[in-house]
Amino acid sequence: MTRLLAYAREAFDALLRNKARSILTMFGMLIGVAAVNAVYGLSSGAAAGINASINNSNFPTLTIQPDPQQADPSIAQLQYRDAQIVANSGGAIRKVIPFYQPFSGIRARGARLKHGTDKLVAFPYSWYGDDPDLRTFSGRAFTGSDIDSAAQIALISHDLAVKFYKSSDDAIGQYLNVNGTRLRVVGVVDDTQGTGANYFGGSYYFVAPYTTYHNMTPGPIDGIMVWALTPSDEQAARDEASVVLGHTHGAAAKYKITSTKDQIEQSQKVINIIAVSLTAIGAISLLVAGIGIMNIMLVSVSERTREIGIRKSIGAKAGDIVLQFLIEATLLSLLGGIIGILLSFLVIAPVAGQMTRFTGPPQIPYGSVVLAGFFFSFVVGVVFGVYPAIRASKLDPVEALRS
Repeated sequence: MTRLLAYAREAFDALLRNKARSILTMFGMLIGVAAVNAVYGLSSGAAAGINASINNSNFPTLTIQPDPQQADPSIAQLQYRDAQIVANSGGAIRKVIPFYQPFSGIRARGARLKHGTDKLVAFPYSWYGDDPDLRTFSGRAFTGSDIDSAAQIALISHDLAVKFYKSSDDAIGQYLNVNGTRLRVVGVVDDTQGTGANYFGGSYYFVAPYTTYHNMTPGPIDGIMVWALTPSDEQAARDEASVVLGHTHGAAAKYKITSTKDQIEQSQKVINIIAVSLTAIGAISLLVAGIGIMNIMLVSVSERTREIGIRKSIGAKAGDIVLQFLIEATLLSLLGGIIGILLSFLVIAPVAGQMTRFTGPPQIPYGSVVLAGFFFSFVVGVVFGVYPAIRASKLDPVEALRS
């Protein structure tokens, strides 16, 4: 151990003697480790966040809408009563609510956002009460009594609160005008965690009880959201809903039943493909960094030929020379890797905050990120430091001293 520490001190001194060269060589490792670690951390965190969303009991299991590809979509048009019919169809279905897309825009305090423009989401979300994962920055979420009474209230996004009312606190108690109906704002949705992060989306959106939408627009509904009793009951819930809707609207009526789990898993596959591609780019950076370390170490061997000759002439063995230069290459790689790990954290933190809106709160494995960074740095240093170290150990001491 004493000898290893001595070699480490010598390696550090050698790096300090050529500060500019050492720093430039470390840049390759810095970039490579930062790239690989950031991609690994973000992709792993996103996958964990997606899995948490899938397993969230408050997340709808299925979405049912008329199939737009059928010859006559009107025969499959869903009505408000269909939601209750589906809810009573069998034992695999825990909860059913209808959803709507019937609005042209919203107004408040003289300002107006149009449907499909101004960053307003394509449709508002009708929602249910007593959702324990629907959290708010200010105000409150819906309750069961709000749903039962079809209360004319709304929850809005934080961005919409700032747009219309300057802050989330100022928005509470104010009013939105939706298709001529005034909805009182009772809460501002927290879009960094819970349902607001995992399910709602868009910069500007508002949420109202589904019973309130029915009073505002008593005609056909746009679709039905279904919660299965358990995740394993998804197929049974799909079959029960299909059968009861077929009996109600006729065999010719066709419906598009979308599995939320399938949609999320598809998103996860896309994330994995992107992660693999970016990791490959990072791996190329590590390869280039390794070649740079090998090149610098070969230069160092050439510059220190006389030193090597002296060491051998006073009894240093080939293994001692190998160990000395291998430690130097590994130290050079590890220093670059440590800085790369720190840089990857600076990349992960802001990107993870933005990912919350799309994948749910990412669960970044910071411990694994650190270990991965050290592992890559160590391996690159050892692999690309071996050849220069062996070359140094094979120098003839007499020829080395003459040079």
